[in-house]
Amino acid sequence: MQHKDTAVAKDTTKKRLLRRNSAPSAIHIISQLDKKWSFLWNTIDRHSIIEEQDKRSDAKREEEREDDYELEQLLNMVRIPMFLEKFMLFALLTSLDCFLYYFTVLPIRLIKGYVKQFKSHRQHYRLQQRSGHKHKIPFRYKVTSREYKERCMIFIIVISSILLSKLDTSKLYHRIKRQSAMKLYMLFSVLEMADKMLASLGQSLLTVMLSRKNSQRILLHRCLLVSMSLIYVTIHGYVLVYQAISLNIAVNSYSNALLTLLLSMQFAEIKSSVLKKFDKEGFFQITIADVVERFKLTLLLSITGLRNLRSWTSSLSNTSINFWSPRSTLSVVINILCGPMVSVVGSEVIVDWAKHAYITKFNRIRPQIYDKFYYILYRDYSTRTHKLEDRLGLPLPASVVLFVVMVRPTLFKSPESSYLPSLFRIFFMGASVFLLALLSKFVLDLILIKWSKRIGQRFRDQALSTAVTEEEYVPGLLSGGMGKIDVATRIALHSDYNKENQIETQSASPTRKRGDPLAAGCIPPSLNEMRKQKDSKNPRSLENVARYKMVSKRIW
Repeated sequence: MQHKDTAVAKDTTKKRLLRRNSAPSAIHIISQLDKKWSFLWNTIDRHSIIEEQDKRSDAKREEEREDDYELEQLLNMVRIPMFLEKFMLFALLTSLDCFLYYFTVLPIRLIKGYVKQFKSHRQHYRLQQRSGHKHKIPFRYKVTSREYKERCMIFIIVISSILLSKLDTSKLYHRIKRQSAMKLYMLFSVLEMADKMLASLGQSLLTVMLSRKNSQRILLHRCLLVSMSLIYVTIHGYVLVYQAISLNIAVNSYSNALLTLLLSMQFAEIKSSVLKKFDKEGFFQITIADVVERFKLTLLLSITGLRNLRSWTSSLSNTSINFWSPRSTLSVVINILCGPMVSVVGSEVIVDWAKHAYITKFNRIRPQIYDKFYYILYRDYSTRTHKLEDRLGLPLPASVVLFVVMVRPTLFKSPESSYLPSLFRIFFMGASVFLLALLSKFVLDLILIKWSKRIGQRFRDQALSTAVTEEEYVPGLLSGGMGKIDVATRIALHSDYNKENQIETQSASPTRKRGDPLAAGCIPPSLNEMRKQKDSKNPRSLENVARYKMVSKRIW
């Protein structure tokens, strides 16, 4: 019995050994089969694996390229002030040249026209005496269109200055100064809006009045247009006088509350313009608006500085001469003239830098586009000055009236210690101011002519033009204000788009290639495609931009 049990145990042990020896061989066979099948599938899918690796490398290269574009945008933000200030300097100098035209060239042309008329009348009288006619032939002098424009403009400026000279600026000063900060904030806003609205209206009105066709109209129509222009210049001059006095109060106030209020209004421009989508026309228009704003601020602050300097000299004449010293006088003069400009104009410059830097960054615009603006103003200045005024939207007649009304009492106010006759002193001061303005106009013309020649030579040598292409933009996706959306996300979002728009989308985006998932017509065009399509239709649209022309979504 024991022998049988031993035999059974040996049989079971042999079976277990056989199972253990057979198991590894099966696993090995299965592993070999798996390797063969995996090799087979890898051989079949080799091309797809290579394509996947290529996609990963393309994505990596695209990411690196996008990083380079972001670096370029940061560098462009640093370069913006240089391009912007070069354009601003040329635009401000041309604006000053147009402003000095009304004080120098226009009076000379007016006198020249009347002298020519007097000579013609005298020549006609002599010929009539020599001929011996019994009946006198009436003399008729045909006024040219240019002489008509000059006489109308001088008439409007002189009459408006006489009407506004009756204003008591001291009463206006104290009336505005008594108001609270909130009322002053509302006053600044209302005056700013009224200035823009009147400038737009006046530009159209003066263009119609000074047109060549208007000089051929009947007398009643001409008188009506001249009367309307006179009313406009008077009202606009009154608004500018209010602005000048308000700025004078803000600058000369012992409390910094009014000046802080003025600076806060300047920084509010960043909020209203930075986080918006701009096209090239809107960007050019806001740049022109900044030129006009800076010129107006400089003019108002110059008037404020002259009035402060006059009040300081009058107070100095009443003091003893022993307290006078050249060093203290120079420091006071610099403080009076340069102090307001450093605070107000300096803040305006910083605001313009920040505003333009972020506008170009968000809209992926390269700073080379300022060269296009630069060249357009150069052509306007080289051809016709009136065209430059229309493009910039400068309310120069009203500004001239403002300068005459605010500065005339300051310059021609006689001190108590003056022994000179009143008429002689007025004539002497008027001649001195005219000669100084004429000399400034002459020097400024020389500078601008030399500068204009360099601009024209540079554009001819480099074969540049005003056409805007894709080279003026940084490559990359544009943002519509809510974030960037790449191609894959747009396909996913618009996959169920109405297929009836397929033909319209294909015709609206001819730049898409066949085989592109966007070319099926179910995806609307992106912001980049719409911008490219608009630029290709009218690449020279910058030449049609003006200050008060609706060339974009709004007027800046």
